[in-house]
Amino acid sequence: MMIIYLLVPVIVAVMALSVLAKFFQNDENFYLNQSQYFQTNNFVASYMSTLTSYANQLIYHNEDFPISYDGEIQISYMNEEDSNYYIDSKFQDHYILICYKNKALTNVELTMETNTIEKIKNYIASQENAKKVNILVGNIEADSEIISNKGLKYFEDFEYTYYTIEGQETAYRYYEDENEAVLEESQVPARQYIHATIQDFAIYSSYKENLVYNTDVIVIREWMKNYETLGNQIHLILPIGIVLLLLMFFYLVIVIGRTKKESEIACNDFDKIPYEIIWAVALLAFGMCGVMLNIPKHTDMFVTMLISVYFVAYIVCAVLFHTTVKRMKAKMLIKSTLLYMCVMWFVKVCKKIKNAFGIWFDKSTAGMDLVKKLILGMIGYAIISLILMAMMQGFGFLLAGGLGIYLFSKIAQRIRDFAKIELHLKEMYEGIHPEDLKAENFTPEFQNSILYINDISNGFENAIQEQLKSERLKAELITNVSHDIKTPLTSIINYVDLLKKEEIENDKAKEYIGVLDNKSQRLKKLTEDLIEASKASSGNVKLNMEKINIVQLMKQAIGEFEDKFNTSNLQIITKFESEEIFIQADNRYMYRIVENIFSNVAKYSMENSRVYMDIAKKGEKVYIDVKNISKDTLNISEEELMQRFVRGDKSRTMEGSGLGLSISQSLAEIQNGELSIKIDGDLFKVEVCFNLVK
Repeated sequence: MMIIYLLVPVIVAVMALSVLAKFFQNDENFYLNQSQYFQTNNFVASYMSTLTSYANQLIYHNEDFPISYDGEIQISYMNEEDSNYYIDSKFQDHYILICYKNKALTNVELTMETNTIEKIKNYIASQENAKKVNILVGNIEADSEIISNKGLKYFEDFEYTYYTIEGQETAYRYYEDENEAVLEESQVPARQYIHATIQDFAIYSSYKENLVYNTDVIVIREWMKNYETLGNQIHLILPIGIVLLLLMFFYLVIVIGRTKKESEIACNDFDKIPYEIIWAVALLAFGMCGVMLNIPKHTDMFVTMLISVYFVAYIVCAVLFHTTVKRMKAKMLIKSTLLYMCVMWFVKVCKKIKNAFGIWFDKSTAGMDLVKKLILGMIGYAIISLILMAMMQGFGFLLAGGLGIYLFSKIAQRIRDFAKIELHLKEMYEGIHPEDLKAENFTPEFQNSILYINDISNGFENAIQEQLKSERLKAELITNVSHDIKTPLTSIINYVDLLKKEEIENDKAKEYIGVLDNKSQRLKKLTEDLIEASKASSGNVKLNMEKINIVQLMKQAIGEFEDKFNTSNLQIITKFESEEIFIQADNRYMYRIVENIFSNVAKYSMENSRVYMDIAKKGEKVYIDVKNISKDTLNISEEELMQRFVRGDKSRTMEGSGLGLSISQSLAEIQNGELSIKIDGDLFKVEVCFNLVK
């Protein structure tokens, strides 16, 4: 990593030198010597700019310099220091005299030999090896051919506008005083605006073809000649340098801060210094580099100082880069800033104040319900907000707003906790057993309630599990017992059949055989009902769902039960909305539901009565209603009658197991239907509901 840090400045320096060398190669004036420079357009532009700058000083700053008089002409003398301050002149042994109306400005030193206009002209003209440039009445006279040909074009837009103050003039001001219009008149200095052009000036000047600022230019020029080869190879140096720098950059980003344990970033004491302080020191170092570049002007130390400044700036940048990457990888860049530290300190103080206030508030409001605490808190917030706004005005308003947002978040948190508890109770009510609530996720006001709810929920769950276990054991018992009974019962039925085929002359024996046959068949039917009830309640039934015509199925069942209905002289009255009403169900189990209902009607209906059977469509549903009058008083509720082994004939003198309606209800539910009963006096009504299929 240290080798890379040493290579980076070298590569950057080579790239920068190649770019500068190429740039200076394209600058036609850079490698010119002084004699060649004075034949360029750059020289003409610079010299003419110097002359116009003197003209500006004559008009606006002529009283800032020592003054003498030549008759009515006021001559202002600029010393060398003033000349360098006001005019950025780079020409050595450069003298000038500029005249405008009754004023003149020169940079010739004031002596007895230069105290008049003519003496100054002679002094300028007497300079040996100096070239003259005079501009009189808009015409140019110059020893330099290029100035003679091109100098005047720089004065095409030469014009200065200024004003003089002579005498007084009247000025008016309008204003209202006590709802009365007032026009005020006053005397002010009179301004006279004047536009000065090149024709109004007389300029006399001379210069020698030698530059004041030639030393650093020559040094840099000679130094850059050594790197012309780099400029010629810039098309290779730049892409290779950029690729190398990118590779080094990514490598440094990866390895900076790494230790043997890749999960850790090694940070030292320097990385813990506040980030703003590091940047302040870096900016101070950059500022000192800028100052150092300005110190060695016009000396051979310029290049040496430039190289020193470059490496100092690079070291500062490298340190900044290294510590920044390390802090980012350690996830402490923001944490190591003064701003973050101040914010955290402020937050810590606020937390301490909040905790202290919370303890005091809890002690003061002990025994109060949540509503009273809320009202008391709102009153306290209003009082504190008024105090803050009265004492701190705008800032107090911001603090009050922040406090209001904090209190609102706390209220919202309690409302959210209440909603969670309500949802949990709703799920418990609907039979869903959600996971236990965690008291630490709720505010202190609800934590005791959470413990109570969890205890109740666990009690409900245990009760439900015990009930399910009991139901499962009951179903298993019924199934196992039914299967155990079925095997010997089959043998009894078979032997009874054999006895019935024997020629038995004893009438009493035949009667006994008939009773055995009747009771064994009834026991067989009870066993089958038990097995079917167990399967239906557990859902252990294989369905073959299909589209069936419920009207046709009902008519078929009525036909098969016709003899049983006639035995009790029951009149069947049907009312079918249509001959074709379709539902989605298993044909075999749907017939079993209808069969159980009709069997119940045949057994328990009052003789010589009417039975109503209706099928109607209501929206997307199909309703099958069967109504009959019970022969016995129905002193039992609908819920009890739907339970297993419960019969309307409590004397149990009639055949039946009390399983028919329970089996029918279970079979309807597993086919996505519903079966319910209603009792109104002696009126018994069974209603079956299924989805309509079109």
